[in-house]
Amino acid sequence: MTPKSMNYIKLSLPLFLTFTTLLLSFSLKGAKGIEEALFTWTDSPSTTLNVIWLVKDKDPTLFLWGKADDQSPSSMEVKRHSFYKGSGLEVCQVQLTGLSPNTGYRIFLGDKEFRARTLPAKRPDRISFVTGGDMMHQPEFHKDGVKAMASRSPSFALLGGDLAYANGQSWERWLDWIEVYADHAVTKDGYSIPFIVAIGNHEVNGGYGKTPKEAPIFYNLFPFPQKLKSYYTIDLYEDLSVVILDSSHTYSIESQTEFLQSSLSSRKDRTHLFALYHFPAYGIMKGGLNSPISKSMRKYWVPLFDQYGLDAAFENDHHVYKRSKLLKGDKVNQDGTLYIGDGAWGVKTRKPGAKEYWYVEKFEPTRHVIEVEIKDNVRTYRAINHDKKVFDEFVDNRDAD
Repeated sequence: MTPKSMNYIKLSLPLFLTFTTLLLSFSLKGAKGIEEALFTWTDSPSTTLNVIWLVKDKDPTLFLWGKADDQSPSSMEVKRHSFYKGSGLEVCQVQLTGLSPNTGYRIFLGDKEFRARTLPAKRPDRISFVTGGDMMHQPEFHKDGVKAMASRSPSFALLGGDLAYANGQSWERWLDWIEVYADHAVTKDGYSIPFIVAIGNHEVNGGYGKTPKEAPIFYNLFPFPQKLKSYYTIDLYEDLSVVILDSSHTYSIESQTEFLQSSLSSRKDRTHLFALYHFPAYGIMKGGLNSPISKSMRKYWVPLFDQYGLDAAFENDHHVYKRSKLLKGDKVNQDGTLYIGDGAWGVKTRKPGAKEYWYVEKFEPTRHVIEVEIKDNVRTYRAINHDKKVFDEFVDNRDAD
């Protein structure tokens, strides 16, 4: 449903400000994580935006929106539902549709203003995005990682799970996570960084082999293309797609094989094809290649990555930086896939037990985010530490113009 097809009002800016002032008598100004806007995508990034925020149960919330230069913002219907039992909070969600590509929009939540931008309809010659996971052992670690990300001014982020370390229950930790991300995931020109999210074990009460029932906060907070399904595909541009998978947290590895086959086969001609998930197929911690989860992924998923030419898989969970060699058929192969990441956005890092692994090019126990720059169809992967410095880089020019 587009904004034009809904009942909404137009407010002049002076009237809007007056209305906002009146609302402040009900507001939760200063409450941690409340009325802080998050932006995600579950559909076309050039014409849609999902807006997510929290309010106290039954408290009013004012949502107004418009283009960045629009002096008459519009209201829109807000969907509300419980955040988590006993939290006294509700999740508010709005999907803005029918938007203009490559356009900035303003969002007003009470007295707070946020800005976000849609992507261009056609991919520019140069874009960048950031990916990472395992985000918040401590809010300060999380903040440092967010600031490192924002320093690159990416168009969007791919978040690979273990966001708030709430284990499906500790809803208060999500308030810290939301506040830090909303306040600091902002580009140099003042626009919030939208994200696409995958599930990790610390979103789930029990971690592995569970169902969506054991991850109520995650599924209540974030919208998905299909309700209660954490695996999905996003086409960010006409030649760039990301497949998001659930590494045995609320869906089994094997149960996603048909979906993965369909998603990749229909996108095999995309120039830039990526996967995002939490537990690594080619990890170096937690048993490495002998992990039962890794073995299952290499049985059911990796052959499809090989068959359809996946460029890179963004892996997480192991609290270390890892960049694999290019791999195909479980061997080093220059036509293969890059496995990169291993989840050390905002956590205490781990030290691998071996000095080298046959499938790994570089590893380092450093908190980091990964910037992916695509320019003239050359993919450059850069590991950025919390000092905002590049400490590793890999250039993939296999599709160079």
